[in-house]
Amino acid sequence: MALAGTFMFSLKPILIKYAYAAGLSSEQVITLRMIFAMPFYLGVVFFYWSKNSAKRTSYIQHIIPVAGLGVLGYFIASYLDLLGLQYISAQLERVVLFCFPTIVVLMSYFFFKTKLPKNIWLLLGMSYAGILLIFGHDLSTLGPEVAKGTALVFLSAVAFAIYVLWSKPIIGKIGSQIFTSLAMLSASLAIFIFFMATEDINSLIVPIDAYALVAALAFFCTVIPSLLVAEAIHKIGPERTSIVGTSGPAITSLFAVVWLGESFTIYHGAGLTLIMIAVGLMMKKPKASPIIP
Repeated sequence: MALAGTFMFSLKPILIKYAYAAGLSSEQVITLRMIFAMPFYLGVVFFYWSKNSAKRTSYIQHIIPVAGLGVLGYFIASYLDLLGLQYISAQLERVVLFCFPTIVVLMSYFFFKTKLPKNIWLLLGMSYAGILLIFGHDLSTLGPEVAKGTALVFLSAVAFAIYVLWSKPIIGKIGSQIFTSLAMLSASLAIFIFFMATEDINSLIVPIDAYALVAALAFFCTVIPSLLVAEAIHKIGPERTSIVGTSGPAITSLFAVVWLGESFTIYHGAGLTLIMIAVGLMMKKPKASPIIP
C-alpha cells in the first residue's frame, strides 16, 4: 500500500505536464482537480458525521482552524506548485518538494523547541546540495526561468510544511480522515472563489481528453493514494511508510525521462542519491515523517 501510494503520488507532476501540453492553465488544472475530487471528500465527511455523533461538537469547534490550514496546504501550496511546474522539469519539482520534511524539522525546532535529529546539519547539507546539483544543470540548459519555478515550488514546500506542523494537534482530536476531508473541502471553496474572481467560468469547458487528464490527476494522484498511504501508516507506522516514500523522486525521474523526454544526467543521479539518502535518514525520526501529497 505504501509503495502503491508513493507510486501514484509520484505521477502527479507527470500528469500536470501533460495537462499543460493539452493547453490547460494552472487555474484550470487546480479548479477541475478539486471538482473531480470533492464528491469523495464530501462522502467522507458525511460518513464520519453520521457515524460519530459524539464528536460532532469537536468537529464544529475545529472547523475554522481546519479551514485555514486547508486553504494553506491544499490551495496556496498546490497553486504555487502548479505555477512552478510551468518553468521547471518534473524531476526538479519533485526533489524540491521532497525536501519539505527538512523544513518541518527546522520549523518544529524554532517554534516548538523540539530536539533536532542527530547529524541534522549534515543531512540538510546533503539534501540541499542534491537540489543545487539538479538546479544548476537545469538552469544552464533550460534558462533563467528555472530560478523562478524553483522559488515557487520551494514556497509551496514551506506552505505545506506549515500545514503539516500545525495540523498535528488537531488531527489528534478529530482524526486524520475527517481532518483531511474538511481541509480539502475548505480549499475547494477557496479555489472556486479565486477562480470566479479571476477567470471566466466558461474556461472550465475543455476537451474530453483534458477532462480525462485532470480526472486521473484527482483520483489516481490525490484521492486513491491518500487512502493507501493512510492505511499503510495504520498497518506499518509512519516511519516505515515514509521510508518507502523515499522512492518517490526516483519514480518521478523514471517516468519524466520515459514519458516526457526529460534528460537524466550524472547531476540528476548524484542529486537524487543525496536527497533520498538524507531524507530517508531524517524520516526515521518520528518528528520528520510526513508524506508528500
